[in-house]
Amino acid sequence: LLLQSSILITLSIAMSLTIIAGGIDLSMGGVLSMCGVIIALCMRNGMFTLAAIGVGLGAGALFGLLNGIFVTRLRVPPFIATFGSMGIAQSLANTLSGKRTIYWESGSHSTLMELLKGDVLRLELGSESSMVFYIPSLVVLMVVVVGCIIFLFRRTVLGAYVHAIGENEEMARLSGIATRGWTVLLYVISGAMAAFASLLMLIRTNSMQPTSGEWMEFLAVVAAVLGGNALEGGKGSLYGAIFGALTLYTVRNALSLKGINTSATMVVIGGVLVIGMLLNMLATRHEKKVS
Repeated sequence: LLLQSSILITLSIAMSLTIIAGGIDLSMGGVLSMCGVIIALCMRNGMFTLAAIGVGLGAGALFGLLNGIFVTRLRVPPFIATFGSMGIAQSLANTLSGKRTIYWESGSHSTLMELLKGDVLRLELGSESSMVFYIPSLVVLMVVVVGCIIFLFRRTVLGAYVHAIGENEEMARLSGIATRGWTVLLYVISGAMAAFASLLMLIRTNSMQPTSGEWMEFLAVVAAVLGGNALEGGKGSLYGAIFGALTLYTVRNALSLKGINTSATMVVIGGVLVIGMLLNMLATRHEKKVS
């Protein structure tokens, strides 16, 4: 479950940061597709894995920077700014890839990628697959990156500032918080995390499709809301986002095992989003009554 949901966990953490701050990042799916195509193309052309990853992460951070500038400087609503960025990034992914899946050949330049595809620990307790205990490198990589974000959120001023901006941006600014700078930083982190999610996808599949990021931003929003992050901002939890992502993948796996098709699955997930929002609203009203 952790292996399957690692990409969504990464995206839901980034989505939660922007939602708590009173914004949203709908460009994640497009940025994921674009950065994955960029990394795959760089590796196919013989670039070393570490350099290719750096280019991909830089592209994701750049899109995040542009989103932050649109939202803070040009005062474009986050929904519109990031939705437009999603279209641009997805178009770039289709153009760069020629709408084809990108593969690359293994070689000396891709040694790091081969290592990341392996397992940190593997214990074979029997001949059956169910008797093999293993910890994939991909999961460890995801845990380290997500753990660093959670540490910064809980142990530095990042968490307090994000909540303050989400609750009341003007009051936060009058309190001495550089709201514009912090908001831009959040979108840069979100873009970089989307690029990191594309790396996790590349590790799993050893290839990249230009449409791999479709619907991922929607699933990230559902996971974030299911984890208790209110879309109006100022309230939420990164741990809750992880719980939401795991719960969402559990539901998807259960529906898949029952033979339910993808269209019906998306209907159920949409219903989960609505229910999650209603529960958040009820919880907020209860808190106000108690206070």
